Amino acid sequence: MKGSLVIVAFFILGTLTGVFKLIPYDFAQSKLSYYALAALMFFVGFSIGNDSKTLKSFRSLNPRLVMLPVTTILGTLTGSALTSLMLPHRTLTDCLAVGAGFGYYSLSSIFITEYKGAELGT
Repeated sequence: MKGSLVIVAFFILGTLTGVFKLIPYDFAQSKLSYYALAALMFFVGFSIGNDSKTLKSFRSLNPRLVMLPVTTILGTLTGSALTSLMLPHRTLTDCLAVGAGFGYYSLSSIFITEYKGAELGT
């Protein structure tokens, strides 16, 4: 509970900092978020690749477990495609792009914002 409150507090602090322009840097016109994301992905990959227990546990998994992510991908993209039918102002590709983020919005929102705009990226 305490950890969640800390996260919400930092979100509110960041929002207020942006609204009142307390940091005189234009983040919207920079590639800073892309480079921060790339660094985070590198370090996550490094920590996974450096942990021998993680790699051994992947090798010992039942091959049938591959069906879980495959059905999750198919179901999410099907749901995104059906959602595009209910949103006349959004194209099929817009909805599929958002759905293809699979809840990993720190990655997908940066790319969607860069190519399709802040509204869809948000």
